[in-house]
Order: sequence, then C-alpha cells, then structure tokens
Amino acid sequence: MSDKATKLNAQCNCISVDKQKLDIEVHRLISDLDLADSTATTIGSMLSSSGVFIDQAALDQMKALVKAVYKVCEMPLFQKLVLEQAPLIARHQQSTSGVFYGFDFHLGVNGPQLIEINTNAGGAMISALEIGASKNCCEPVERRLEARNMPNEIYETFLDMFTQEWRSFNKDPSAQLKTIAIVDENPTEQFLYPEFQLFQALFQKHGITTIITSPDGLTIKDKKVYFGKIHIDLIYNRTTDFYFQDSSYEVLRDAYLQDYVAITPNPFNHAVFANKDNLCILSNREYLDSLGVDLSIQEILLSHIPETVKVSPKNEESLWTNRKEYFFKPSQGYGSRAVYRGDKLTKGVWGQIKDKSYIAQKVIPPSKRTIKIDGNEADLKVDIRDYVFEGNSLISVTRIYQGQTTNLRTLGGGFSPLYSIY
Repeated sequence: MSDKATKLNAQCNCISVDKQKLDIEVHRLISDLDLADSTATTIGSMLSSSGVFIDQAALDQMKALVKAVYKVCEMPLFQKLVLEQAPLIARHQQSTSGVFYGFDFHLGVNGPQLIEINTNAGGAMISALEIGASKNCCEPVERRLEARNMPNEIYETFLDMFTQEWRSFNKDPSAQLKTIAIVDENPTEQFLYPEFQLFQALFQKHGITTIITSPDGLTIKDKKVYFGKIHIDLIYNRTTDFYFQDSSYEVLRDAYLQDYVAITPNPFNHAVFANKDNLCILSNREYLDSLGVDLSIQEILLSHIPETVKVSPKNEESLWTNRKEYFFKPSQGYGSRAVYRGDKLTKGVWGQIKDKSYIAQKVIPPSKRTIKIDGNEADLKVDIRDYVFEGNSLISVTRIYQGQTTNLRTLGGGFSPLYSIY
C-alpha cells in the first residue's frame, strides 16, 4: 500500500457515512414508513462511520485476479476435476452464471491476497446504500466521490444482472422477469434480513413481484414452482445448504434438477467457484500446469492467492508443527464458522478437525484502519470484498472489524466505503 493510502488510513478521522442521508436512501426504496424507519436503523448499525483508502493499483490487481480465476474455473478440465469431488447435484448445470460472488481479500505486503470466494455473499445492497450516504468529508474523499457510481446506477446494474440470469435460463434475450423468491432458511431470523427487504423493495419498484421465504415455503405444481398461488420465475438463493441436502430443501432440490425454476447461485456455481478446496488448485503451480493454464494467468494467481493445501494424513504432522503459519477452514464452511487460527489451535481441536474436510491457508494479516471511538484511537482490521458477476466487478467495499475473523459487530466497525488513491 502506498504511503499516501497508509497515512490516510492511519490519520483520516472524517465521518464518511451520513446517517441522515442513509435514512433518506432507505425511505426512497421502502414506502412503508415504519418498515423504512426500522430498516434504516438496523442498516445504520452495520456500517462503519470510517472509510478505507486503497491504491488504485491494488484495485486493478484485484480485478485482474478475478478475471484469472474465471479463466481457470471455466476450463472443462478444472470443472471435471472439482465436480468429481462434489455431491452429484452439483453436476447439474443451469445456464445461469450466479449473482453476487464475493471475492474476499486482505492487503498483504505483496498486494491484495484472495482469502476466499463466496457464492452467496451478502451485503451488496447495504453497500450500495452507503454510496448515497457518503459525505464529502475531506479532499481525498470528495475527489473520489465524484468518480463513483451513484446508487441508482448501481441498482440498475443489480436489476440488469437478475434480468440477464432469467434470459440466460430461458435462452430468450427478450424474456421478462416477473417474479422472484428470495430464499433462505428462517429468513426473518437472519442477521442480513433487512437486506432481503431492501432487495424486495428494489425489485417491486421495478414491477417484479418479490417474496421472501424459507425453502419449505415453496411447492411444485405442473412443473412450476409456487409460493402459495404465486408462480416463481427465479430464486435468489441466499441459503448456506449449498447442495440442498437437508430434507426441508426437497422442493428446491427437485426444482433445480428438473429446471422448473432458475436458481442463482446454485450448487454447480458453488462447487466450481466457492468450495475452499479449489484454492488448493488455484494456488499450486503443479496443478495449474497439469490443467494447461497459461503461464501469464498462473503468475497472477500465484501472486495473489496465498498457499493453500488440503489437510490430509500425509501433511498433518507438518501442518501441526507449523500451525502458527496457517488458518484452518472447513471446505464447505461459511461466515467464519469452525475456522481456527493456527496459533490458537489446541491439540484437542486439531484431533477433531484433521480427519474432516479442512484446508490450511497461509496466514495473510489484514491491513489496519485507525478510527476514533469515544475520542480514543483504535486499530481495526480491514477485509476487502469485491462483488462480482461473470468476472466483472459490481461494487467493491470493505468490512472493518476486530477479532479472529470478519464480523459486523465490532464497535466502530462494519461495512465501509472504499476510496481509491492514485
């Protein structure tokens, strides 16, 4: 990171998210006043009041890395390799690309480092709201605000993405998307449920009937999927049962395999892009050589993906000995669940995870953002997320936090605006 960006991250204490502007943005989307009021309050608690500065060169490297990952993940040999290890359902492919992939980065000494890829990444809509609530708090922020997309432009990009998914599914460039179901298990209890409501409001403002439901709220009739009497065209899948294995996912599973409804993202998308085992391939030159990956693509991948290996009996002794150098993550994990930092790993826990499906990833310490809390300075960690569709960045944001893994509950932390510096 340049001296200028580092200095701003250490010294700029401007308030860059205006809660009044945020309230206005939420009320522009949600017409129900009480719901808008409560949503604005909840969303506000998820946002940090401090922006993060990054070199434009680092952003460019992130985008190049995303393109490189797509190049490999779209290779038939790569897909054959990873699908052989995935549940059978993942081998069924719809002609949808998968909305809102989240490429998560830390800024290391050698530039941005890809920590993981998520295919059901939350927070994009919340982060779009932040665009409209940003304040011109100082010259670097004011200059970058002028170059950023405004919320309406980002909303249009989101809408176009879902429309494109529907048209791809139907192989009809003029197909009209009429109904969407946002599906998650116990959606009203999810931490990001307010985001579901924001998406619902956005879609409905553009004439798309939208419901929010759990998987077992759906039924199949006459080879179509319904919520009550509402025929569903497309499911925006926010579930973390990535392969629809629980019994409550029976309708979703059957509808996917029979192509009764478009599902985005879906099991194929997850197996090809988000299974953490894939990072063991993408960060290994021998694997990449065997797949015939172009050397220029290899260099991008190996420069920006930390060494990642599958935990196995062959390497468990070495990994335990050198555990302080690694993070240990479940292959099918999400949301930092069951993730262990090596220097905190006990022998007892190691005995439990070494025989499960885990990867070991070289630790890349996150960069820092100094903020003021009640007049006192605090150094918080920074995670950068690039929301991606078909290899193209939709919006790049940061999450500021404290603790072992990324969270939105740190005082002074949360989703945060990202300002590039030339």
